[in-house]
Amino acid sequence: MRAGNHLAIVCLFCGAAFAAFVSGSLEQRIGNLICFGLMPAVGFYAGGHLLGQLLVFGIELCDMIMASCFRYAVRLANELLSWADTRVPSWLSARTKPSQWIDTRRPFRSQAADTIRVP
Repeated sequence: MRAGNHLAIVCLFCGAAFAAFVSGSLEQRIGNLICFGLMPAVGFYAGGHLLGQLLVFGIELCDMIMASCFRYAVRLANELLSWADTRVPSWLSARTKPSQWIDTRRPFRSQAADTIRVP
């Protein structure tokens, strides 16, 4: 049973107790039962049913959104990998060998040493 059903049953019992223990004519007691028992019970039952269906719809909608986002992420990763597969080998072949990266013709000097003149 859902929470709406439980609340409907509680409302029916409370309305019946209110109608039984409050003094008044038969018409007033029936009115109290309808106002304090039957109408809230129908509202809780209908609201619980409606919210339950809305929750099921929301779960299905979230599943569809999650699946489409996952498909998009996979497609994006595939495109990124295919782009890297075409670019990286040509980039690596255009680079010089690691032994040519080091300039051994002159020792290291900073730019600050070039701008400071000693008198």
